[in-house]
Amino acid sequence: MGLKKEKELRSIFIKYILSLGFFIIILLMINYYLIFIVSFGVYPANYSEKIIQKNLDKLKESPKVTMDLLTPMCSFGVYSNDGDYLYGNFSKVDQDLIWDNYNNNKMSSGIMKYIASIKREDGILLIKYPLTLQYKNEKLRSVLPNGEITTIIVFIIEFIIVLLLVSNRFAKKINKELKLLLSATKKIEEQNLEFDIENSNLREINMVLQGIHKMKSSLKVALEEQWAIEQQKRAQISALAHDVKTPLTIVRGNIGLLVETDITEEQKSYCNYIEESSKQMEEYIQRLLAIARNQTENNIQNENIYVVKMLKHLKSQGDALGKTKNIKIILEIDIEEDVYIKGNRNELERGIMNIIVNAVDFSPKNSTVKVNGFIDNFYLTIEVIDQGKGFSPKMLRYGKEQLIMGDESRTKSGHHGLGLYIADTIIKKYNGELILSNDVNGGGIVKIKILL
Repeated sequence: MGLKKEKELRSIFIKYILSLGFFIIILLMINYYLIFIVSFGVYPANYSEKIIQKNLDKLKESPKVTMDLLTPMCSFGVYSNDGDYLYGNFSKVDQDLIWDNYNNNKMSSGIMKYIASIKREDGILLIKYPLTLQYKNEKLRSVLPNGEITTIIVFIIEFIIVLLLVSNRFAKKINKELKLLLSATKKIEEQNLEFDIENSNLREINMVLQGIHKMKSSLKVALEEQWAIEQQKRAQISALAHDVKTPLTIVRGNIGLLVETDITEEQKSYCNYIEESSKQMEEYIQRLLAIARNQTENNIQNENIYVVKMLKHLKSQGDALGKTKNIKIILEIDIEEDVYIKGNRNELERGIMNIIVNAVDFSPKNSTVKVNGFIDNFYLTIEVIDQGKGFSPKMLRYGKEQLIMGDESRTKSGHHGLGLYIADTIIKKYNGELILSNDVNGGGIVKIKILL
């Protein structure tokens, strides 16, 4: 990380506040100069009052009062001493209202409107005039409020514009520094750890960048160690799978030779089971090698999996497995022959077979394992029911998790808590669900539900 002159975020913020205050003061001074000093486009607030004072003698002595002696902002009315309205330009409402205010010594009318009274020979002259800034242009006076209110509105608009401009400049400066953080985190997100973290002009940003730099270095070391371990694991899996292929080839070859000898039909069926299972083992080994080479099974094109055909094939595999304990596999199907789902048949069979293997392993000798297949509310439902001891409360709750076993002693017989986990993982790929329960008559029930 290179070295730059650092600033604190606090100093940037103070500078922003001072800049904003400076521009506001400048605006106030300009507005004050234009309105109150130069009187740009407006009359001073006391302009009407000055004109009245200037023409006071004429207003007293002239035979008839006219607007020539007043400003355009004024209105007037001449009354008799008894309060009768003689002439003027007051509205009908103002004629009585202003006389009442005069009689009550109230020398104002409305907001910022004042009343001047002048004694004349023919009566009393009452003048209503404003004490606010008024526009020199008559059209502006009729459309806009008085100068003070307009000045406030204009100042608010000017303030908002200045606030946006100054804030935008401040935001651009902060965003420029934040982009350093975003750039660093994005590269880490893309798993690119071979980059140098730039230095910021802000001390606070630099503190975060230093933390990211340390995290990047630690992550790089950890990932390199993990990659090395993964490479070692892949190499071991590849070597082990390759070594297994040799004895498997020998088994298949000898089974082929054994079938050609003089053996009974029952022995031939056993040989067929062994040969079929060895083919599956070889396929699993090929997939294991593909995974070790980072080739995923998702590259396999989906096929139509005909459910009845798949279940019958699983039964034949289960029959061969069950003979070791004299366990009978009973298959009951209530599904049409043409019902199918999309997916990978070998993968789905492997998942269901794991459930059947568990059922056989944990069932007593000379018992049965029942496999039911039916459609329930547009769900393909497959049940595997055994006659074992059933699932423990622990298994009912956690049985689908990896390395979970109801009886720890089962590891001695080759179980490692993976069968149901693998089955559940495969079923989830089909947006399905694996449900564990116990039969009321004893034994465990594993139910698979897949939406058709």
